[in-house]
Amino acid sequence: MRLSTKEKFRLSILATLRWTMAITFLIYGMAKIYPGQFITGDFVFDSTKDSAMKLAWYFFGYSDFYNYFIAAGELLAALLLVIPRTATLGNIIFLPIIANITVLNYCFNIPAKVVCVPLFAMSLLLVLMEYSKLKGIFFVNTATPMQKVDIQTSERKVTVK
Repeated sequence: MRLSTKEKFRLSILATLRWTMAITFLIYGMAKIYPGQFITGDFVFDSTKDSAMKLAWYFFGYSDFYNYFIAAGELLAALLLVIPRTATLGNIIFLPIIANITVLNYCFNIPAKVVCVPLFAMSLLLVLMEYSKLKGIFFVNTATPMQKVDIQTSERKVTVK
C-alpha cells in the first residue's frame, strides 16, 4: 500500500510532535526523580522579598511522593507517546498534565512558559489531528464495529469406549 504525499506529511508531523513531547517529558520526569527539580529543606518565605515561583518550588518540593507521582505521569505519557499504537493514549495523559503546568507557570510567574505553551499547543494539535479516532472512541462508540455473531447449536452424541 503506497501512501500519498499528503498522508506521509501528516504522519511525519504526528511523529515529530509525539517525539518532541515525549523527549521533553522524559527530561522533566527524570529531573523530578533525580536530583530533584524543586527546592527541599527548611521553608522560609518572606512575601515582601521572595517570588511566587520560590513559593511554588518550596510547595512542590515539600512532598517526595508528589514529585514521584508527577514524574510517573510524565514518564508514562512519554513512553506511551513513542509507541505508535499507544500514542493517542499518551497524548490523553499528556494534555491535562501540560495544561496544569501551563496554568501554574502563568499563576506563579515561572519563566518556563516558553517550553510549556508550545507543548500545550502540540498536544492540542495532536488531539485535533486524531479527532475522528477520539470521536469514535469517546462519543460515537464506533471504534470497534459491531459484528454479528451466529451461534449454532447442535446436538452431538459422543461415545466413549
